[in-house]
Amino acid sequence: MRISYIVIVLNGMPFIEFSLKSIYDFAYEIIIVEGAVKDHIFSANPDGSSKDGTVEFIKSFPDPEKKIKFIQGKWAEKCEMQNAGAKVATGDYIWLVDSDEVYKKKEIETVFQLLRGDPDIVQINFFWRTFWKSFDYYIHSNVLLNESRSAPRVFKFTSGAQFINHRPIVLSWPRKIAKNPYKVTGKTMLRRGVCFCHYSYVFKSQVEDKVEYRRRRCPQSYQKWLSWYTNCFCPWTIGNMDELNAQQSIYMDDKKSYTTRYMEDHPECIQEYIEQFRSKNIDVMTK
Repeated sequence: MRISYIVIVLNGMPFIEFSLKSIYDFAYEIIIVEGAVKDHIFSANPDGSSKDGTVEFIKSFPDPEKKIKFIQGKWAEKCEMQNAGAKVATGDYIWLVDSDEVYKKKEIETVFQLLRGDPDIVQINFFWRTFWKSFDYYIHSNVLLNESRSAPRVFKFTSGAQFINHRPIVLSWPRKIAKNPYKVTGKTMLRRGVCFCHYSYVFKSQVEDKVEYRRRRCPQSYQKWLSWYTNCFCPWTIGNMDELNAQQSIYMDDKKSYTTRYMEDHPECIQEYIEQFRSKNIDVMTK
């Protein structure tokens, strides 16, 4: 079974290292599509490339089995980036991975077992666990556990298939590829223990970048994002967590959302980084 991973990225440090490490051994090929979409050009070099060393890291990433294909450019939207990867994909399945998503080995093995056991599966969705200003706390939200919020990630693939939407992600096939095709829900995968780690809210600089991107892409919702950033994200500490949980919507679309302690293990490939980070930045994540 051949899995073509497609990773779209702009300024993906430091998490792209662990994203790639988590999938490398399982991949038939890894197609990395790098560069800025039009509303994110503010965060890129003049040629549209990453400013934070992402390109240099990708070019130096160990690839003993020659699995990595690297595509760069300026893009209209993320859907275009996904299609750039799909055009050169040669696997039986496409697995989309954002550069701040990291998987545990057992989660990937569960997906492989599921696909091997049922060739009629055409799509698998996942929920994610979004970490909040640290590696020790994450967002709990019942809204985020609504099936409509699950992330389409794995797709049965055939030549000519094309992504026609990014929010939500939709893949269109040129022909029927299974007699009784069906999609596996995020809730089904959650019951099987698959819920990937999402680290995009760990560092303040990355959240600031998201807020500015929202200002340019969705100016009508910018004030909502700015208020959330100013009144919720920035002031949060472990010491005032309970107070903020009572006063603020940690996840903007869920008034009952809150931050809670993470009690499980992180993916194997990022554990050493997290321990080193904790030892050097004891107080950073709580201020």
